[in-house]
Amino acid sequence: IKHGVHMMVATPGRLMDLLQKKMVGLDVCRYLALDEADRMIDMGFEGDIRTIFSYFKGQRQTLLFSATMPKKIQNFAKSALVKPITINVGRAGAASLDVIQEVEYVKEEAKMVYLLECLQKTPPPVLIFAEKKADVDAIHEYLLLKGVEAVAIHGGKDQEE
Repeated sequence: IKHGVHMMVATPGRLMDLLQKKMVGLDVCRYLALDEADRMIDMGFEGDIRTIFSYFKGQRQTLLFSATMPKKIQNFAKSALVKPITINVGRAGAASLDVIQEVEYVKEEAKMVYLLECLQKTPPPVLIFAEKKADVDAIHEYLLLKGVEAVAIHGGKDQEE
């Protein structure tokens, strides 16, 4: 990062951390892609996103991707973007035919054990997503205790971690 990059991928929290520590600058950045924008807004990152916008010095093109376009996202796009254009891909609510989705209902108290069973049947590498930072830490600690090599990544950790 110190020598400059052509592209950076970061969560809003991680990017804010790097900007505040002056480890990166957006002075010459001309493109910003916001993936899962609906989730970011729902999770309370709208203020962080607007702060990130303020670090841009020149014009930028912002690409905002969202699986859904509820009023909240439409209002954000209208207020935060200049001349926003909406492009719809596929039809609303349609599932991809290329994705096999399986749902397992597991009682809360059995989830960790079931996760371990699934990991034992699945060759690495594996990505596990959790909604809360505390859940990430709990899963990480559990897996380490069970002898599973694992790394936890979330916005509450320093880049060095």
